[in-house]
Amino acid sequence: MIEVLKMIDDLNEIKKMVDDQKPRYLIVEKCNEKIAGYQNEVDEFEKWAENESKNEQPGVEDQYEMPFPEGYGSIKTH
Repeated sequence: MIEVLKMIDDLNEIKKMVDDQKPRYLIVEKCNEKIAGYQNEVDEFEKWAENESKNEQPGVEDQYEMPFPEGYGSIKTH
C-alpha cells in the first residue's frame, strides 16, 4: 500500500509540472528519474527473490545420497 501511495505522489508531482506548463524536457527528466527509481526497486526485489530461491532449493550437488528401499536390508543408493 505504501508503494501505491508513493506512486500517486510521484504522479501528482508530474501532473503539477504539466499544469504549471514546465518545459517538456524537465517533465521528461522527472519521469525518467521516477522510472529509474521504480526499476531499481524491481531489480533489488528480483535479486532478493533469486537469492531466496537459491537458499530454499538445494542444487543437485547439495542433495544427500539416501538409500533407496529395494527390499528389506538393502543398502543400494541411487
